[in-house]
Amino acid sequence: MINPHTVNNNDGLSSLWLIAKHYRVSLEELKQKNSLIMKRHPIGHPRHGWLRCGDRVLIPTARAGNSATGRLASSPNPFIDDNPWRAFLFILSDEVLPSGKAIRKVLEFPGISQAQYIQANPEIFGMKPPNPQSKISLGQHALGQNQSRFLSASTRRGGAPNISGRPVYIDIKKATSAGVKIHSTKAISSDLAQLEKANPSLKPRIEKLNKAMLMEAEVLLEGNIPRAAIKSENVMMMTRSLRAFQVIGAAFTVYDLGKATSKSVKQGSVKPIAAEGLRQVGGWAAAVAGAKAGGLIGAALGIETGPGAILTGFAGALFVGSAGYFGADWVADYIDPN
Repeated sequence: MINPHTVNNNDGLSSLWLIAKHYRVSLEELKQKNSLIMKRHPIGHPRHGWLRCGDRVLIPTARAGNSATGRLASSPNPFIDDNPWRAFLFILSDEVLPSGKAIRKVLEFPGISQAQYIQANPEIFGMKPPNPQSKISLGQHALGQNQSRFLSASTRRGGAPNISGRPVYIDIKKATSAGVKIHSTKAISSDLAQLEKANPSLKPRIEKLNKAMLMEAEVLLEGNIPRAAIKSENVMMMTRSLRAFQVIGAAFTVYDLGKATSKSVKQGSVKPIAAEGLRQVGGWAAAVAGAKAGGLIGAALGIETGPGAILTGFAGALFVGSAGYFGADWVADYIDPN
């Protein structure tokens, strides 16, 4: 029996799959002998079967030609060339996490009317202020005259803590591109100061209101907010998950290009890096095209925003990106086979 292998940061053996390939042992047998590691993350988790530095992995009987002491083979970084994942990680979506966002909480009504249903689902219908033609100022809205051309929101994480309702996330960049004006807490306070000058009796109320606005990080949105600028909590979670997949895919791309560069240097030839560049460009370019095609198919079916839009983009990028990689790989193999 081979002694237990202790995982370190330098050997490149970061998963049971790689350990099995390196020692030329059965992956299923390796999983059985290391069941605690397999249970660390459930099946389907991005890190299922992956290892931590310091893990001791029990190795089954190895084939001849491998070390009997559990030492690594001569390769300093034994990542296997036939890695089946890299062609299946071209996952993209037009849905991105907003770099700047405002959060508005909406109420959900039992037995709601059509108007209440529209109000409770802004990610489907968008948001409109109560009275777009109103002349009510920022300060007057803040003082309670909310039948105005403004909608209240918060830039605080999770939204205003003293307001109940379901939070929805407004992408500030998309909203402003659609003509929405964002009025800051400072702008609201400035208008309140003007109202206080005109009516000093408002001073105690305005002082309390200013403290509350700072705590809430309140902003006022002026204009119609399109549904494309609004995300629900579920969509935000899905988008974060997709970004994690994209990071993993990019990491494999960087690794493959680095390996090809090393091969080019050793051979004194540009062919390996040129061939790998062709594979990666083919895969990622096809993934972008696939995501757009998936979005168009979704739109044709009436799915333009929300989880459905993400999933159609996801599927298009996955399938077309993989096809693009394999097609480019077929051509690249004539330059330098992998």
